[in-house]
Amino acid sequence: MRVLRSPVALFLLIGTFTVVAIFLGTNKLADRAARQEAIAEAQGTTQVLADSVIGPDVPKGLSNVTRRKIAKADQMDRTVTPRLLKVETVDRVNIWTRDGRIVYSSDAMPLVGQRFGLDDDQLTVLENGGRGGGVADPDRPENVELARFRAELAESQGVSETDEAVIPDGGLVQTYTQIMSPEGEPLLLEAYYTLDEIEARSNEIFSAFRWITLGPLVLMILVATAILAGLTRQVRRGAQEEERLMRSAMDASDAERRRIARDLHDSVVQDLAGSAFAVSAVARNPETADDSRDTLEAAGTSLRTSLKSLRSLLAEIHPPDLHAAGLPAALSDLIASASTAGVQASVSVEGAETVSDDKAALVWRVAQEAVRNAIRHSQASTLAVTVNADGRRLILEVVDDGVGFNPAVVQDPHSYGLRGLRSLVVDNGGTLEVRSAPGEGTTVIMEVDAQ
Repeated sequence: MRVLRSPVALFLLIGTFTVVAIFLGTNKLADRAARQEAIAEAQGTTQVLADSVIGPDVPKGLSNVTRRKIAKADQMDRTVTPRLLKVETVDRVNIWTRDGRIVYSSDAMPLVGQRFGLDDDQLTVLENGGRGGGVADPDRPENVELARFRAELAESQGVSETDEAVIPDGGLVQTYTQIMSPEGEPLLLEAYYTLDEIEARSNEIFSAFRWITLGPLVLMILVATAILAGLTRQVRRGAQEEERLMRSAMDASDAERRRIARDLHDSVVQDLAGSAFAVSAVARNPETADDSRDTLEAAGTSLRTSLKSLRSLLAEIHPPDLHAAGLPAALSDLIASASTAGVQASVSVEGAETVSDDKAALVWRVAQEAVRNAIRHSQASTLAVTVNADGRRLILEVVDDGVGFNPAVVQDPHSYGLRGLRSLVVDNGGTLEVRSAPGEGTTVIMEVDAQ
């Protein structure tokens, strides 16, 4: 996607994903902390009940209550229940003896005197003091018995009753602590609290921390985005300036090439052409001695060879016609020097009649560097320059059968070559690829828009 090529957009995407992940993670941790806080708050409330509401009013003989002797439990119920009603979060309160018998229940007197047993944590608190608790389990025997009792009571009153009357949808918190009977016998005070109400109060505290966590993260993302956007603009301006300088250098180089080519063509080439013509004319003169004629013909041949090489050099320095129609001729002039190096070279151009002059010049520049490298370094016997265009894309291929090389090996960093042209090709929306391997020749492929 084009948007993801922007470092600012990519940073915003990653930053947003990170912030959401952190926010969801902190919310989960906050919910867990809220539940732990709810249990801790319930334990604290139970301790207050034990110290101030229930503990001081435990009657003598309460630990001896049985299903047939519940008078002490009734006495305590009349004293304690009105106080418990003022504590809105308390669902019910039970008091247990060491042998797992309920001797008081704030809302289920039929459970009084029954023995259900205590778990290890409850026994530890009963014997040694301290606090304990957690989320209530509806499958505990006393809860199952309470659910059955309430269902029977509701049925007798014509009301539908379910287990939710014992453990509501939101759940209950079960906490317990030690109290002492007047006789000095340890008892276990167990209290149930509505979990939803306690968690709601805890969430009120933690909700503020959620936004405190989110705010700095969002602010950090915004500040970092602004800094990154500024740095990106600076980098782009630097790249644009570098490109401008490179284009200026190339334009200056082209201007200098044109001047040198023009000077050579107007002076040296013309002089050589005239000298070659004059020498050949003298050699063909019947009055010229035979021994001098051979010397003059050899000199004329040498002058014509030098003239051909010089014209090939001029074509390499600067092509005479860098536009679509003149591209085949310019490329043919470019490979003219290959024959003197013993390389059999060929040019094929198809469908390039409508390409823009800028793209034709780009093809020639890349082909020039690829041909130059092939002639100088490849030790090739054949060289093929192919240009194909279909109206949309323009493809240049320069293929040689030389010794090849490993493109992965870092070359001289100060060498311009094809690496210097790669950025120019990319700036024109194209790609430049070099394929080679030791002993397998080299292929240079450029692909760019035709217009």
